[in-house]
Amino acid sequence: MNEKIEKAVRVVLGLALGVFIGRSLWLWRDVSARPELYAANSAPWYAPLLLEGGVLAGLILIGMLILWLLARRKGK
Repeated sequence: MNEKIEKAVRVVLGLALGVFIGRSLWLWRDVSARPELYAANSAPWYAPLLLEGGVLAGLILIGMLILWLLARRKGK
C-alpha cells in the first residue's frame, strides 16, 4: 500500500511541476508575441506565476513530507 501512495505522490508532484513549467513557457511566449496586452496591466506579466509558484512550492513541501513519513514508516 505504501508503494501505491508513494507512486501517486510522485506522479502528482511531477504533473504539478510539468503544468507550472508549461504555463510559464506559454505565458512567456504570449508576452513576447503580444506585449501590448500586458503593458496595460498595473501588475507585471509574471505576477500570476508568483502565486502559482508559491502554491507549487507548498505542494512540493507537503509531498516531500508525505514521502519522508512513508520512508520513515517503512524503515521501522
